[in-house]
Amino acid sequence: MYNKIGIVIKPPRKDIEKNVKKHLINAISILKKLNKEVILETIAAELLQQSNGVLRSKIVSLSDIILIIGGDGTFLSIAEDAAYKNIPVVGFNMGTLGFLTEFNISQLNIELKNIINGKYRVSERKLIKLEYNKTMSALNDIVVSKGDIARVIKLSLIIDDDPIADITADGLIISTPTGSTAYSLSAGGPLITPEVEGTVITPICPHSLTFRPIIVPDRSEIKVKLISDNTEVFITIDGQTKIPFIYKDTIKISSCEKKLKMISQNDMSYFKLLSEKLKWGL
Repeated sequence: MYNKIGIVIKPPRKDIEKNVKKHLINAISILKKLNKEVILETIAAELLQQSNGVLRSKIVSLSDIILIIGGDGTFLSIAEDAAYKNIPVVGFNMGTLGFLTEFNISQLNIELKNIINGKYRVSERKLIKLEYNKTMSALNDIVVSKGDIARVIKLSLIIDDDPIADITADGLIISTPTGSTAYSLSAGGPLITPEVEGTVITPICPHSLTFRPIIVPDRSEIKVKLISDNTEVFITIDGQTKIPFIYKDTIKISSCEKKLKMISQNDMSYFKLLSEKLKWGL
């Protein structure tokens, strides 16, 4: 039973501020009527001109469940903390695609009551971890990419200590099955259902047309070494955090022990979600 509901919202732009505020007030009203304690993240509290907001880095520890009002970026910003604290997350989409925030904001009244009353299913989603100076985790992907638009980079790919290839490309995406619908898909990677126990390695605009996306088992350890020094290179974690990748350094990527508990609709299968979000017309 969820008694303490943490609410995290998309930082509202001026053009959507009124809309975000309307849905936030509605969610709080529903939860109060259900006798639930509402914990507002700082941005949500400030939008309502309240001073009792909790930092995003702290809200997971104080909540039984996290409610997202926003898009997938907002969802990703809380995913790592929620996974490690074993706190479920539910997302109401205010963006366009919303593979993670799969609930429609227009159905907030019905679906929020259903969730509080236990009418939902939980999907456990794999995370991958990056080891480079410090350890960080990603629900969607870890991307190695160039900073200079006019240059390519060279990377050495090693899987389970077996040298695979030296890749000349715009970059490399290492993604989870959840992240297969994100940047990896745009770069030509495969769609993978969340139940598949694997990790996807997708090149970004490779110079060799024979180097294609690879799917490796969960147990595999992936290493990427930067072997070119002619441009700036960065590592991006879930589109949220960007850190420099230094020439001759090696990063290590593997599966996390923890998984994220993601709340989904009872009647929404993964393939139904794909059909709806990707406009497959079924």
